[in-house]
Amino acid sequence: MFIQVKPRFFGRRLVIVMAASALSGGGDSFAQEDAARIETQQSLTTRNQTAIGEQPVTGAITDPELGDISLVMRLPRPPMFTFSTSQSLNFTTNAFLVRNNEQNAFFWNGRADISFIPYATRDFTPRLTFEQNWFHYDHFSELDFDSQSVQLEARYNLTHDRSWFVDGSYAYTRLYSQHPSIGQFYKFGFLNGSITHVGSIPGTPISFGLSGGAYWRQGEPSTFDRIAPYFNALAIYNVCPTVQLSGFVRPEWQFYLNDPDSSSREDFNLSVGTTLSWTPIEYVTFAASAAYIGNFPTVRIRRYDVGSPSIIFAARIAF
Repeated sequence: MFIQVKPRFFGRRLVIVMAASALSGGGDSFAQEDAARIETQQSLTTRNQTAIGEQPVTGAITDPELGDISLVMRLPRPPMFTFSTSQSLNFTTNAFLVRNNEQNAFFWNGRADISFIPYATRDFTPRLTFEQNWFHYDHFSELDFDSQSVQLEARYNLTHDRSWFVDGSYAYTRLYSQHPSIGQFYKFGFLNGSITHVGSIPGTPISFGLSGGAYWRQGEPSTFDRIAPYFNALAIYNVCPTVQLSGFVRPEWQFYLNDPDSSSREDFNLSVGTTLSWTPIEYVTFAASAAYIGNFPTVRIRRYDVGSPSIIFAARIAF
């Protein structure tokens, strides 16, 4: 089978960066920095998973000499423990996620996590994950922050070949700054549900994934609370068994519940991007990705665009 890197973003989401208000003054500037931190954490975590995660095995293999071969049964037992890390160097064209006076910057995102699968059946797999993230900027130290999260997720396969499945998850995350005067500045719960179809085009090294779902984010402070339906589309071209080129598109409609500027705020987010990944051995991946994210809100001051290329190294151990 040509699918190698196995992106798991359909199970966890490819979350889009939302807009932040371009306000002036000391207190408003602090709120702007908070908004940039919150959305950067969410978007980078999920985009890295797109480049280095896992994808379910489908029920067919394509061989250049034998053609398409259907599998009678292929149900690998998932490992109970997985330790993983990723290190990415990122460039952003709009560090503060504002409409005007954009400022670019380099920043580093380090991630370490451990996941535990207590048991699994043929069609049902629960997973508990603890994750730590670090975000540090080259010349905007006021944006530096860390995050910690715990997530419980479950997947149920709708078909025996695992080409259709549903995912449900709930994550609790806290964001905090190393600056003594700031400390923890945001915590939120994230409830997500989706249905996904993965497959491949017979006779070609091309595979694909389609996913639709919705999430609800509820936090403290509640300024960033929202409900958002979304759609993901991913295409993967398998250059060779260890190299993949993929492209994705994700439209998302965000309905804000407690926005201080508008009680009826609605945003349309569009994210498109591409990733080139190389997996020389099973548990090590190098990747380069680039993405464009556009936010089109009903509150005009929250309109913004951002481009963000990244270089990623990832490794994991599972047993």
